[in-house]
Amino acid sequence: MDQAETLRKLKKNINIRRNNQRGMKKIAITSGKGGVGKTNTVVNLAIALQKKKKKVTVFDADLGLANIDILLGLTPEHNIVDIVKDDLGIEDIIVEGPQGIKIVPASSGIQEITNLDSLQEEKLLSEISKIEDFTDILLIDTAAGISDLVLSFLLMSEDIIIIVNSEPTSIVDAYAIIKVITGYDPAKPISIVVNSVSNMDEGKAVFDQINNVADRFLGKDLNLMGFLPFDKRVAEAVRNQKPVVESFPESKISAAFNNLARILLNRLSWNNKTGDSYESWKKMINFKTDGKKG
Repeated sequence: MDQAETLRKLKKNINIRRNNQRGMKKIAITSGKGGVGKTNTVVNLAIALQKKKKKVTVFDADLGLANIDILLGLTPEHNIVDIVKDDLGIEDIIVEGPQGIKIVPASSGIQEITNLDSLQEEKLLSEISKIEDFTDILLIDTAAGISDLVLSFLLMSEDIIIIVNSEPTSIVDAYAIIKVITGYDPAKPISIVVNSVSNMDEGKAVFDQINNVADRFLGKDLNLMGFLPFDKRVAEAVRNQKPVVESFPESKISAAFNNLARILLNRLSWNNKTGDSYESWKKMINFKTDGKKG
């Protein structure tokens, strides 16, 4: 059985339980390369969503290089390895983070967890489905790049958010992910968040560059979910192991995360509003960065 068929079978066999009318929403957040602020975005977005009265669980799906627990200053007793190796359930490893968000911690420095066989992957994804009992929104923080396991998480999600910045390598790698995803599921919604921008026009230019190429060569229209301004206080919050939306709630970057949370809720089927446009971001923020690049 080739790799593509294995992934198609895995996706088909995932049993997602539906215990209420809405169902849990699975959002995969990914990036083509590391160092673009993906995990930091996941953490702060999760807290912003939780403050909007949604029950949020974050799954650290960077299985070999976990860092969500480090960002939040947590020391979990168990992690994802204990599910696939020691037969624990998802409820045995979950820990609570800021504002009551739930965290499914991954391992760090254990290479074998990144090379799961198909049965182990299916067991892992089956356990993830149980999160629906206590979760409205599952944010899946994937590893950077496009490994088989990353692709499995992307395909099981209702929506995919790609974090990108203005670096050429980030843009090229983001397009590579879009190309692979579209090859497996052409209808899969893909949204873009442009991180660490100096102004709105810079963010819009980055999105247009990716979207134009995707439209030309893949026939794929991407969703512009929003922009995150460069802010030196993000690095300060990381050093203090406290999310920036809690450390500096009145900052422009925190306002941007809150706006992303609002837009994501609007995109989900709980209400019928569409995603916000570039112009709405301009109205929300007199966009100037809190701190200088470089």
